[in-house]
Amino acid sequence: MDTRTFAATQTGRLLERLASQVDATLRQRSSGDAIHHLRVAVRRFAQAVAVFKTCFPQKESRRIRRRLKAILALAGPVRDCDIALEILGAHKETSLAVELRARRQRAGRALMATLKQWVARKSAAKWRQALAAGDVPLPMEEMAQRELRRRAKPFFRQGSQVAGANAGAGELHKLRIAAKKLRYTLELFADLYGPAAEDWLKRIRGVQSLLGSINDCRAVRSLVASLGGNPKVEATLRRKQRRKTREFQRLWSEEFAGVGPRQWIRSLRRPPRKPVARHAAAAAVARNAAVAATPPATAAARTAVAAASPAAVARHAAVATTPPATAAARTAAAATSPATAASRTA
Repeated sequence: MDTRTFAATQTGRLLERLASQVDATLRQRSSGDAIHHLRVAVRRFAQAVAVFKTCFPQKESRRIRRRLKAILALAGPVRDCDIALEILGAHKETSLAVELRARRQRAGRALMATLKQWVARKSAAKWRQALAAGDVPLPMEEMAQRELRRRAKPFFRQGSQVAGANAGAGELHKLRIAAKKLRYTLELFADLYGPAAEDWLKRIRGVQSLLGSINDCRAVRSLVASLGGNPKVEATLRRKQRRKTREFQRLWSEEFAGVGPRQWIRSLRRPPRKPVARHAAAAAVARNAAVAATPPATAAARTAVAAASPAAVARHAAVATTPPATAAARTAAAATSPATAASRTA
């Protein structure tokens, strides 16, 4: 597939997803999940338009991106109120929660008016037509490397800077944005790199989850302060923010320390080891260890272990040999509520 066709296919797919989510949000205007999914759909489509901007008319691309930013600007306050109400939990009947719900309702009305206008103007069809023509771009592999390197540079530079110091909320927020841009760009080109891309996407999601939790604390603290403050809630959020920041720094040192944009690009291009061979080797080692550790009195059991299928033994070996590098990610996942985990990694 040539680059022009690839770009049109990817942006068309994401535009369809955005249009579908706009309709869902208008139907479920009080749903926090609908607002979250809308923001994700907008960001993914916006990133695709930015990545493939050389494939499309510049004037139309800029106009579309401005409209998308306007939608995000309206959806942000709605989402902040949803997160604040979720974090308040048992305090939902306080005067603070009442004010948050009122603010959410006002922000929601403004967003819904804009989404209705977007649908009435048949924006999806117009944008699809606007993105149907453009210049002849670079070869796809060359474009992928250029765009990934462009997004990887700020991610690794900012990550290295904030991971080893007393990072401020603003710096961590910038890194969170860089992580999203890198992730969404890598998702566009994931088919070019196969398992290597999937491995890095998993790592980036882990960082993004922790950064999302930190940003939630920051945003809710600011929102609570603007409504008159609540010392108990603010102290709880401050402690959680510090804890999540330490978890992020630990995860970065385990997963990304010593990696830069060039090494990262090379790791994507390097063919991964064959999973079958790796699993077969692990199975053989686990099988031999199990046989050696079986007491003589259980010869029948020892024979059964030796005859076990490689796939079954490999599964046990994979569990036993899970690298310690994922410990921080597991800790972060365990400490994250199910309702907000998806939003932080989307």
